[in-house]
Amino acid sequence: MVVARALLFLGLLCLSEKAIAQSASNGFWQGQSIYQVITDRFADGDPSNNDADGNYNPLRPGGAHGGDFLGLEQKLDYIKALGATAIWISPVVFNARGEYHGYAARDFFKIDPRWGTLEDLRHMVGAAHARGLLVIDDIVVNHGADLIYSTDPGYGSFRAPPDGYHLSYRDPATTYPPPFDLNATNTSLTNLFHNNGLIGNFRDPTQLVLGELLGLDDFRTETPYVRRQMAAIYQYWIEQADFDGFRVDSVKHVEMGFWKQWCPAIHAFATAHGKTNFFMFGEVLDRSDNLCGSFTGRKSAGAFALDSVLDYPLYFAIQNVFARATGAPGEIEAHYQRVLGCYDPAARMRLVTFLDNHDHPRFLSRDQAHNDGDRLKSALVFLYTGRGIPCLYYGTEQAFNGGADPADREDMFAGQFKDGPGGVDSFNMTHPLFQWVARLNNFRRLYAPLRIGLQAPLCCETNGPGLFAYARRWNTEEVTVIFNTALRPRMLPACPTLRPAESVLINLLDTNETVQVTPARRIPAMPVPAGGVKILIDTNLWHPLDPVVVESSPAHDARDVPGRDPIVLRFSAAMDTNSLQKAFSADPPVSGAFSWSVAGDTMTFKPEGAGFPGGADVRVRIAASAASADGGRPLFAPYELKFRTH
Repeated sequence: MVVARALLFLGLLCLSEKAIAQSASNGFWQGQSIYQVITDRFADGDPSNNDADGNYNPLRPGGAHGGDFLGLEQKLDYIKALGATAIWISPVVFNARGEYHGYAARDFFKIDPRWGTLEDLRHMVGAAHARGLLVIDDIVVNHGADLIYSTDPGYGSFRAPPDGYHLSYRDPATTYPPPFDLNATNTSLTNLFHNNGLIGNFRDPTQLVLGELLGLDDFRTETPYVRRQMAAIYQYWIEQADFDGFRVDSVKHVEMGFWKQWCPAIHAFATAHGKTNFFMFGEVLDRSDNLCGSFTGRKSAGAFALDSVLDYPLYFAIQNVFARATGAPGEIEAHYQRVLGCYDPAARMRLVTFLDNHDHPRFLSRDQAHNDGDRLKSALVFLYTGRGIPCLYYGTEQAFNGGADPADREDMFAGQFKDGPGGVDSFNMTHPLFQWVARLNNFRRLYAPLRIGLQAPLCCETNGPGLFAYARRWNTEEVTVIFNTALRPRMLPACPTLRPAESVLINLLDTNETVQVTPARRIPAMPVPAGGVKILIDTNLWHPLDPVVVESSPAHDARDVPGRDPIVLRFSAAMDTNSLQKAFSADPPVSGAFSWSVAGDTMTFKPEGAGFPGGADVRVRIAASAASADGGRPLFAPYELKFRTH
């Protein structure tokens, strides 16, 4: 019965393959891999700026914890080693009361000092570009901080136009500077801000646009003045910081006319400044493909709006199919079918896909997932092999499991705000999930279909957890991805393939497993274990992965390590000893001797004399020039290990 149902759905979906196939001509952003960070929670490079706003409290969920641009710059090699090609950072503008997250702006033309200076930002972006990493700034046009209120009776409850409230500043000493100050042009706060109160009903489109979101001052974005200023503000940041794209917050809370005017202005400015691939994707926190898609391209007619949006409908399906493992994979294919009619063609293959983010509980925190690392690993395979631009929320690769906001905004550095033990540095490049993500990004680098290929459905169960398979195709290359989300084994029916008969396919996740294409040019029927995942590719197209460090001694962030203890690094492949020894460095530096395992995959460095000094924070670095013994494949990015001696 299961096989028959799968075969039936296979046939129906294959009929729509031509309709699902979208142009891959604009594959620049489709080929990227995004890594999202909250700057304040990522890395503290300059402790002197931690309390620049007077809101530093590393134990308080809403306090500033110390992350800054310098810290982010110091961890760019970590991000590159993970395989990301773009970094999405939190808003950079000056916030009203030192809000760590950046979404409560007061001065839109000023850097918030607790993250550093404009020069620090520029230097970080330049350092990212030097490593081939793009930088995306998170921006807000819908609202500012919460500086304005009303003393009118009933304030807070939404009042539809023409009704409204009289507005005033809560504190006359804390006001908006230009261009949103009161002046001869704008004599009243209602010239600049909506005065209708808070959103009370999120299903009412009028309230969505005119009401205050979480009490934040809602800009009157329908006015020519506010539209001009919002264009000028973000043109300024493109010019000053050399950003490569914007993630746009709270898109559905701004009227469509704004986007049709603002987006072309931003694109024109970016293009004039050499940013021909400037990318803007919006947050439309909604399950509706109709609503999400309406903000893409020319879907709502008229001028071109956003290039893409966060794929929230897919996010909700992922929670059912992978995190809870109760939903049918058909939910995902049904979403793909809706994409055809709901989104602009230019956006359909470059929707930004994700498993979790700063607004939702971590994947591992959901009760139904029971911190099941295997489910997360399967979901990550889907994230990095399925259509769209994958976006990973920082810490997922270190098994962060925080719940709802603010618990999902943990410190990546050795701060105190974590569900797990505080004071632990989480930049562990040998963590199994870090290795898993790096491996999947390596596949994306090696196999073009996973980046820019069209996606064809092969098999998908619709009555609960089970089989889910698709092919990614680019030119003559094809990668087949197979999941079984059920709790018991399934038999995948034979699936069509573009590969010639008798081609041998290898499973990238287990290279000991191979299958042979049948004379009818089908991948043969095969068992898929409970929770199983396979990625199949023709052995003629197979390439070895870049070498990585898979195990270290001492362990990352180990404490009380004897200064004379050896440093042992095990690699995923036999290494060229000369290149590795030249690439090795330690801080503080000590002299020592190298030795190697017979297989050539394990290096031991034995410090000489007294070894590393006591009480020292030791940092070991392997430069990217270290190469494998077979063919001289270098590390994709430098490796770093830290530990403390006793």
